[in-house]
Amino acid sequence: MRVDHDKREIVCSVGDLAYPTTYRRIGVERGDGFRRMWLGQDIHSRRAELRAAEDTNYRAEVHVVHRTARRNWNITITGRIDGLSIDRAERRVSVEEVKSIHFDLELEALYRSEKLQRHLYQLLLYSLFLSTQPELAGFAFVPQLVLIDLVSGESKIVDAEFEEESVAATLEASLDQLVDDVESRHGLLAAKRAFAESLAFPYERMRPFQQEIVDAVERAVRQREALLVSAPTGIGKTMAALYPALRESLKAGKKLFYLTSKTLQQEMAVEALRLLNDGSFRVLRIRAKQKMCAHTEMICHEDFCPFAARYSEKMEKSGLLSRMATSMSYFDPDLTFELAKSTEVCPFEVSLELIEQADVIVCDYNYIFDPYVGLKAYQQESDYGDCVLIVDEAHNLVDRGRGYYSPELHESAFDEIRKHLVGRNCWIDGWEELLELLRDHLRQLAEAIEEGSTQTLCEPDRELFVDQRAEWERVATNYISWKIENRIAEEDDPLVDFYFKLVKFTNLLNESGEEFAHIIERAPDGLRLKVFCKDPSRYLGSVFDSAHATVALSATLEPFEFYRKTLGLPTQRVCELSLPSPFPRANRKIVIVPEVDTTFKQRANHYDRIADTVAEIAVASDGNFLALFPSYAFLREVADRMPPIGKNVMLQRADMTDYERNAMLDILRHKPSRGNLILAVSGGMYAEGVDYRGDMLSGVMVVGPALPTVSFEQELLKRYYDEQYGSGFEFAYLIPGMTRVVQSAGRVIRSESDIGVIALLCRRFTQENYTRYFPSDWYEESPRELISRKPASDIRAFFEGMSTPQLRLM
Repeated sequence: MRVDHDKREIVCSVGDLAYPTTYRRIGVERGDGFRRMWLGQDIHSRRAELRAAEDTNYRAEVHVVHRTARRNWNITITGRIDGLSIDRAERRVSVEEVKSIHFDLELEALYRSEKLQRHLYQLLLYSLFLSTQPELAGFAFVPQLVLIDLVSGESKIVDAEFEEESVAATLEASLDQLVDDVESRHGLLAAKRAFAESLAFPYERMRPFQQEIVDAVERAVRQREALLVSAPTGIGKTMAALYPALRESLKAGKKLFYLTSKTLQQEMAVEALRLLNDGSFRVLRIRAKQKMCAHTEMICHEDFCPFAARYSEKMEKSGLLSRMATSMSYFDPDLTFELAKSTEVCPFEVSLELIEQADVIVCDYNYIFDPYVGLKAYQQESDYGDCVLIVDEAHNLVDRGRGYYSPELHESAFDEIRKHLVGRNCWIDGWEELLELLRDHLRQLAEAIEEGSTQTLCEPDRELFVDQRAEWERVATNYISWKIENRIAEEDDPLVDFYFKLVKFTNLLNESGEEFAHIIERAPDGLRLKVFCKDPSRYLGSVFDSAHATVALSATLEPFEFYRKTLGLPTQRVCELSLPSPFPRANRKIVIVPEVDTTFKQRANHYDRIADTVAEIAVASDGNFLALFPSYAFLREVADRMPPIGKNVMLQRADMTDYERNAMLDILRHKPSRGNLILAVSGGMYAEGVDYRGDMLSGVMVVGPALPTVSFEQELLKRYYDEQYGSGFEFAYLIPGMTRVVQSAGRVIRSESDIGVIALLCRRFTQENYTRYFPSDWYEESPRELISRKPASDIRAFFEGMSTPQLRLM
């Protein structure tokens, strides 16, 4: 809906009038149910073909526009009629609205529900709009709601009686309610604008360079720009971006999204918003679905979960949404969970309902950029024009975006499905033949893999996968019906999981462009077929281009050219801000240790020396140290060789729980007298996004440039970026690796009073093609100033020479 208060104009859809506050049925309409299936998307076109064959006057998907006036507002209502037939000889107009449902599961409930009345109202509105056209005056109108079974294709007709005066009166009541809502929201917007005008920065003074960020963000939101901000860790980017973005978003009536890749970054954003909020605006934090599940198993269907059952009815009767919206300015996920659980409704669904009520939404990248997880209210129309996006640690979005568009199919899933169905009294025709067809095709593709290799490029049969998608739709629908009838509840179901993966794979297989490659791999557990997205910029860029404004933040967004291209930012609206470190250089010691070689070919010969060097540096001070490695395998090799050092040594593992990860941070906060040493991986939790407050960290050791591992896919990236920009090695390996290095180094110095060391262990850190990605404030004239032949001695002397040997954050 679009509203222009100055011109007193409203543009809305028929859906805005027919379904103003409808809650969804969980497992049927949102995300995890039948509407996500391909057959449900295709059923309208089948109906249109059938009707067109039997009625030459029939037209499908007819757009209508109706203009009217109400209470000094000019209102334009748009819609799309599923089927329309105008018989001028008989002076009869047939209007169809088509809804696809699962008859066995939904038909009886639909006949008893308010939703049926809303469907009929939508149909009658279309009839009313057509009846106002002069050329149709005096025609008889025959509105019909056509219900089609997703499984069998059977259709049922619900006739609606069209009484023009009655429908017109109902429309007037709907428009009155719409105008009331618009004027109420406008009054609230005026109050928010007044708050925004008076909103002051929450601290007595700004840190160095925060004002520059505030000014740039304010301008970006006002002028609809896409702003890249590269500024050192500890400068206060979060508050410096949120403060002006919030003010300008509230003034313009836009929703502000603060998007992150890690949970800790969300906590920092929420804390900053608390300082800005006196209750005048609403903040929502969306927590992952798994963590918001109140049931014993995460089975998102009303037939299996008491929190999904009768969701709409319980939400309507309880008034939960209204109570939360009027009594809370921060929709805390813990409180949302408890309130929803006590009302016996799904906490995650409630958090999604609250999006409409919120002014600021703090959430993961997925909810905007993932085409299969993202918020449907925005994705269905690809319209983010009412959104201001702040993308925190935006350097992480490139790889994340690549993953969104790189689905895989595993042959091992075929065997899991077979084992799952064996022994079940579930007769579903054809699934075994479908699996064998797929298996044969994968094996045929794998014949091209050369001896001594495990992967190769291939060209899957697109028509085969389109047919498979349709057939598995039938299988999956019948299978889910059988499970519901037999009350079989399972959190993990290999058949259902495979179906959705197949749909995603087939959809992306039909995408064309040089940015996609198709890979067949012979893995230990069987064949794997993958659509590999080398460049997600086209898809990420469509979001940025649609958004009102974008602010991308990171300590490592340079070179800007790399991120402009790989994120697909709109070239006509991009602006950039690069800021140096404001902190005293004397408080920081950076050393390069060139005696070790961490290249893949040589690292095994240097494990012992690396272990000794890490140990010597770690004991050069009684503080806490963090050593970061390119991979878990590298980390374990060095850890096994570490000599006793008198410090508590902790290792990051790939399978750590949230409790274990946070426990390690707690240990750093309460360090023993001689401190701790954490061995972790570059690019992981401990290397990015953690705010090491107080004396939590005295030094970081970065072992190697952390280049991505050479692989078949990484080499495809290199070749692609060579062809596109002539910068294959830089874009595929060097810039991502050095980004991790600079991010890791930023953990140490976070305020003007901090004191700490950064040690870079590898001879490659002396080479110009690596050092040119060092921040310029790391050295006076040349990076070679940082080379140390006795790093532990130099570091010990640095700490002894400082008046305060431990870090202290303000």
